[in-house]
Amino acid sequence: MKRSIQTSKPGFAFGIEHDHRAIRAARLSSDGRGAYSVDRLEEVKGDFSEDGGLLEGFRKVKSLLNIGARESLIACLAGKQVFAAQVAFRKLGAEEMEQALRLELRKTVHFEVATSSLDFEILDDDEGVSNGGMAQVMVALASNSVLNRHLGILDKAGLNAIVVDVLPVAIANALWSWKGGQEGDYPLVALHVGPQVSTIVIDGEHSPFFNRNIYFAAEDVFGEKASPGDREKRIRSLAEEISRSLLFYEKNYQVSGFQEIIMLGDYLDQDQVSLQIRNSTGLQTGKMDLARQLGSLREPAPGRFDLAIALALRGDK
Repeated sequence: MKRSIQTSKPGFAFGIEHDHRAIRAARLSSDGRGAYSVDRLEEVKGDFSEDGGLLEGFRKVKSLLNIGARESLIACLAGKQVFAAQVAFRKLGAEEMEQALRLELRKTVHFEVATSSLDFEILDDDEGVSNGGMAQVMVALASNSVLNRHLGILDKAGLNAIVVDVLPVAIANALWSWKGGQEGDYPLVALHVGPQVSTIVIDGEHSPFFNRNIYFAAEDVFGEKASPGDREKRIRSLAEEISRSLLFYEKNYQVSGFQEIIMLGDYLDQDQVSLQIRNSTGLQTGKMDLARQLGSLREPAPGRFDLAIALALRGDK
C-alpha cells in the first residue's frame, strides 16, 4: 500500500489504469537490481463506460504492449465505491484488526463494508500524527462487486492483475516514486485530474495520508460547448476547493509546509487550471514526469502516463 517497495524482478513490469474515456498502460524494463527504464507507453481512447467497450480496450492494450499469458500487471480501481484513509487504531492481531476496522469504517464509508475487500498496513510508530499511543493504520477498501467486475474483464482480456490499488493509494505511490531520494521532509501534494472527478492526495514521511475527491467535470469544462465564463467559474471553484482541502489538513493534523502541487492525469495542457490553483493556494504547480525521471526523453505529455508508470514500479509488494 503506502510507500510500496519496488519490485526487483528482472524483465518487464506492467501498469494499467483507465477512466471512461481512455486506457493508459506502461511497460517498464527492469534490470533486476532496482533500476527501471520506460520501454513503452500506450493510450487507447474510446467509450469505456460499459463492460464490452472496456474489454475490447484492454485487449487492444494487451496486443500493443505484447503482454504474454504469463505476464502479470498492476491495475487501479477508482469510483464511488473505493475508499482509502490513514486512521489511528489500537494494535490487534491480523484477523481481529480486520474485523474491528470493518466495524469502525461502517461509521464513515458510504457503501457496504461487509461485502467489500479490505486491506490494511500498520505504519511505522513515528509516522503521521500520534494519538494516545495507538498505531497509525493505512486502510484501503473496495466494493467486491466493483472489484470482481474489474478483475473479470481483465481476465477475459487475457490480463493477469496480481494487485489492484484503489486510486488514492496509487496516486500516493506515484508521489513517492516521483520524490525518490530527494531531500526534504514536508507534506507532498498531488492533484489527479480525471474526466469527471479530480482527487487531491497529501502524504509525507511524517505527515498523515489524506485524500479527497472534488467534482470537476474536466471533459465538460474543456469541451466545445462550454462558455468561457462558465469555464472560468468552474476552474476557480476547483482551485478554491483545493485551497480549502489544504487549510483543512493544516487545521486538523497540525501539519504545514506545503511546497508545491504536483499534477498528473489528463487535461494538464490547460494552463488556466495551473494559474488558478497558484492564485488560490499561493503554491507553485508542476507536472509529474516519471518517464523523464526514468531517463526517457521521447515521451510527450508529462503527467498523462505517470499513474500507469507508478503502478508498474509498484511491483507485487
